[in-house]
Amino acid sequence: MEDVGGYRLIWFQHLHKAAGTLIVNMAKANNEVLHNPHNNGNPSDIKGSTLPLWEYDESRLLDFINNCEEEGVTFVASEFGAPNFKTLSSDPRVKLMTCFRDPCKRIISNHNYDYYSGYTENHELESFLKKINIFTSDNYYVRIFSRMDSFPDKKLTKEDYTNAIENISKFDILINAESENIGERLEKELNWKKIKVDKHGTFGNKWKMISMIKKFQISKLIKYIRKEKLDSNLVNIENKYTLDYKFMKELFDY
Repeated sequence: MEDVGGYRLIWFQHLHKAAGTLIVNMAKANNEVLHNPHNNGNPSDIKGSTLPLWEYDESRLLDFINNCEEEGVTFVASEFGAPNFKTLSSDPRVKLMTCFRDPCKRIISNHNYDYYSGYTENHELESFLKKINIFTSDNYYVRIFSRMDSFPDKKLTKEDYTNAIENISKFDILINAESENIGERLEKELNWKKIKVDKHGTFGNKWKMISMIKKFQISKLIKYIRKEKLDSNLVNIENKYTLDYKFMKELFDY
């Protein structure tokens, strides 16, 4: 789907467990052309490995965009790292978009999803967070938009926060999933139709249930069927996202 003025590429910075898969599936339903092959919107190579777009320098990133135009790709997601936002925003063909949710709700969702998907056996959120990666790092949003995602355990500075603000200001579409209807917003911004698609939520996945049965995880299966969320202590995690809450307040008065 192209704008009247010519080619345009939607570049979606997918924030993990913040309605990203919903948006990717909406893109598919609205006939946007995704990279071939791709992993949930993230461009990949023929072996299935995600292309490390966040490592591309300006020249290589522009080559990638040129290749997207040649192949008619109109939608790209980047979930596993932060690309050079300055280069992307400087290209008139690119429309930058991202979607936020409450920082604590995001990490709690991440914990539940990983636990029931078999990616972690940690029942306690505190234990889950001890295995630091970019998705479980403190101040995840500021870390992504300051492009400090390669250093998930590094303490962020005032300069990092300033860089995050500067980079997010380059975006064309900022969505707050806590206060906006995503479908209505994308209908307005991109002329997408509001089509019901898979949200890729934690619960209701038959393949997860089959996996639990095969592993004889009956107690876990029963909790999953009942949609029992893991216990989480908000008091212990809110301080991990002080900068993220400040960031969202500055963007959305959240």
